[in-house]
Amino acid sequence: MVSNEVFVGANAQVGFCPELDLFFPKGSVDAAKTLFTLSSGQQGDTLLVADLYAGCMAKVDLNASDNETEYRMVVSNTTNTITLDAAVTSSGTNTHNLTIMAFGAPAYAKKTSGGSPLIQSDNWVGLVNTFTPPNVEVEMKQLNLAVAGGRNFDYQYKGAETVSGGSLDLSLNNGSWLYYTLGKITNLAVTAGASGSNSGASGSQNGVGFTVGTSSGRKLVRVIGQNMYPEIFDGSDGADEDIVDPASVPFNDNGATFSYTIEEADNDVLPSFALDVVYRKAGSSATSSALDSLTPNENMYSRIFTGCQVNSLALNFEEGQELKSSVELVTRRAFDAPNGYIPLGGNGADLSAPSNTSGGTGMHNYSATLTDNYPFLFSDGTITLFGQSMARVKSGSLTIANNLTPQRFIGNYNRQTMSAHIPGQRTYELSLNMLITDTKLWDEMRSANESTGTLRLKFEKDSGEKIDLQFADYIINSVNVPFPEDKGAVEVEVTASARTLNSCNYTGKWAIYNLGGQATGN
Repeated sequence: MVSNEVFVGANAQVGFCPELDLFFPKGSVDAAKTLFTLSSGQQGDTLLVADLYAGCMAKVDLNASDNETEYRMVVSNTTNTITLDAAVTSSGTNTHNLTIMAFGAPAYAKKTSGGSPLIQSDNWVGLVNTFTPPNVEVEMKQLNLAVAGGRNFDYQYKGAETVSGGSLDLSLNNGSWLYYTLGKITNLAVTAGASGSNSGASGSQNGVGFTVGTSSGRKLVRVIGQNMYPEIFDGSDGADEDIVDPASVPFNDNGATFSYTIEEADNDVLPSFALDVVYRKAGSSATSSALDSLTPNENMYSRIFTGCQVNSLALNFEEGQELKSSVELVTRRAFDAPNGYIPLGGNGADLSAPSNTSGGTGMHNYSATLTDNYPFLFSDGTITLFGQSMARVKSGSLTIANNLTPQRFIGNYNRQTMSAHIPGQRTYELSLNMLITDTKLWDEMRSANESTGTLRLKFEKDSGEKIDLQFADYIINSVNVPFPEDKGAVEVEVTASARTLNSCNYTGKWAIYNLGGQATGN
């Protein structure tokens, strides 16, 4: 039966889920050597969303020796098994480690006590002004047969699906989008508010965990009920579960500040994420509600867009306004959530039901200290050109483009899924509207050489949170000097392009669940 009650925007919501390498230790491979089953211990904490990981690449460590590795594609998955496209070399019980590679693989969360599978999509997206979900385009095939009669098509069917579009317009209050645009975090320091206890300590621990050791290559993961989600291989194979023991950092309570060094990734894949989009009717507005078992679903309409990557990022600043960001996406797949799935889940200790995430106030990375959620303002910013601070800038934008190209390879096992997004030429472009006091900009545009000195864009709140980008090897492309009709100041338009990113740093309370060092994927 189809309900006559319509979905309305008042109960629509979107959640963010990081895509990470998903490590499954000490699992079993069947005699046919194509079916991997999660260990009993991991099944006690985790249920996978059925078929969510179809088309992802998997790395299999044979016999848990970790010195023989084979790569296979995931054909399908149930809540506790993963089917591979081809047999691996060996089988065995509790002997194999398997890692689903990050691209297209939303991070799983602790299952509910009622047995519902969850992903970590309870992360706050931020101060979203406009969200345009990706759109599914279906290729239609229509054929005439050689012996056809009549003038109508004799046969039609649907070809591959392409997920296009998708964008976010935000009032920027954190620097996480710089990581997803540039590609890797090479240094991560916890500068304040960190707890010294670890996830194995007595009591329930929930918050942010980070891998121990040096700041270089450090990863952030979720800690729920003293366990990490996802688990991380410790590299030794000596422990029963082969996982790193993280320090617990409940940053929402203790106010931990993270300092990130972000660099460019020049390999074939950028870090990705999933967007969990749900439309609810009034009777299903509670965020602990699962999708109904009706066909079609009447109470909730839920889609998970996986493999989202940043095609371009624009930081826009204008006098008297907040710093805004336009994020253009490329998306791998639109996945229809199965019945029983709880949208925007992943939060809470024992998860008898996910914590309330309506309106963002219960979501991860949303701070109880409201000033932590405020955006960077135009007045927080400084711009440096030729090594000198530019005090007369009225507005402008910095655009970073990755020029991603979607690719579809044979053996994808799902017509709904794109195989890969390959980054192309990376470009940086700075546009400014400003008042001028001399001819320096004009002279630099007429020069045959690159400009010297640092091109720097920095925003810093009174709290100490900051975004700092510094470029070198840049040129002034154009300087438009109008002849004014009034007698006021002469306002010029300036465009500059840079080819070298010297540094990118973000300091703040936003936890970026990262891959650690160079991005991984296909």
